[in-house]
Amino acid sequence: MSITTTPARCVVVTGAAGGIGQGIVESFLATGDTVIAVDAVAEALSALRSNLGTDTDQLRTIEGDVTDPASWTQIATETVTSGAKEIILVNNAGISPKRDGERIPGVEVPYEEWARVLEVNLTGPFLGIQALAPLMKQAKFGRIINMSSLAGRDGGRLGGVHYAATKTGLLGVTRYFARELAPDGITVNAIAPGRIGVGMVGSVSEEVNSAYLSRIPVGRLGIANDVAQAVQYLAASDNGFVTGVTVDVNGGSYMG
Repeated sequence: MSITTTPARCVVVTGAAGGIGQGIVESFLATGDTVIAVDAVAEALSALRSNLGTDTDQLRTIEGDVTDPASWTQIATETVTSGAKEIILVNNAGISPKRDGERIPGVEVPYEEWARVLEVNLTGPFLGIQALAPLMKQAKFGRIINMSSLAGRDGGRLGGVHYAATKTGLLGVTRYFARELAPDGITVNAIAPGRIGVGMVGSVSEEVNSAYLSRIPVGRLGIANDVAQAVQYLAASDNGFVTGVTVDVNGGSYMG
């Protein structure tokens, strides 16, 4: 007679098909967790599954828009279906529009672009917390990790005003919910990556990235696993006393 077991943890990762997102997904698959990978592009999710070489139920994919409450309803339903007792939310999805690989001067940013960046980078995580926190409350356990940025710490050198504003705002969202959800066993923290050599950084010229190296004491760009390891630390089931903090992953380029 076979015995069906349920996973201890279900991890929801948004922006899962990007460079950092894929590193986070891979790290949780390696620890045996069920991962719900969310991305807006179906083809990117197919590529993610192919890149990771897995076709098991351990990795579930959802094509969804983090700015759409209906997508979050679907994600919450899939989370319940997983049967996991512990839920982790990694709000990783984000956009940083450029013009010819360079940031757009703040006075020239079109309103539509400003509004879209706020929707994805700030409203998306807010909706995610609203959708999954009630499930975490029922279990008296939860881990929420919001992906901010070095731009949210120093005002941004390479990202636009809308990117810096949203990543700074996300730190406020993190602290607010850390206080509100703490009595229910839910921690809420943020990670502020510096220059990570995947994803959005790939749209920046090699010259720009090379010049930026002089600002990084460890002498290299970050890799996706640098961020994934910080996520693992904050997501640990026995790490319930760390909440409301921002973990800087930037090779020493910012020491706040």
